[in-house]
Amino acid sequence: MDLEALIGPKTVGLLLIPADYATPRAGLLALWRRHVVANAGVRDRAYMESLFKSHFPHSELIVVEGGGVSDARVAGADNIVLLYADSIGMDFGAIERNIVSHWPLKRVLVLNGRRRMFRLDPDMRRRLALRRFLEVSRLPEIAFLLAFFIATPVLLLLDTMKSRR
Repeated sequence: MDLEALIGPKTVGLLLIPADYATPRAGLLALWRRHVVANAGVRDRAYMESLFKSHFPHSELIVVEGGGVSDARVAGADNIVLLYADSIGMDFGAIERNIVSHWPLKRVLVLNGRRRMFRLDPDMRRRLALRRFLEVSRLPEIAFLLAFFIATPVLLLLDTMKSRR
């Protein structure tokens, strides 16, 4: 679906694929990072480029290195499309802050690796920040594990008491 006809021709896409997606680092924290990246369902660069070109065939794609965006092509565009290789853009927090601080009036859209497109407004940024925090910290899984460890002995004790009657 060609979305350029809907939002206008002055659109630029920003793609960030960190090097550790393909070549993991070594170390204990890198082991956690590999776990998070593996569970995120990250798409590769070629997939994201073809996805962007299918939706915006005449727009320019910029591959971002690091967290900063200081490109004249972005300044001249009316619309910015962030290409998340995963569903929530794990590594796009710094780029989003950079765009909002430099170009607060530009329309910012997101096209993620699951082919979903949405507008990146302040409410969506807050929701994504919460999801990213939960994704990286794994707090829901840890809370469930703690509840499981606490509830299991209690349930075993109740079952033992119930079976003695």
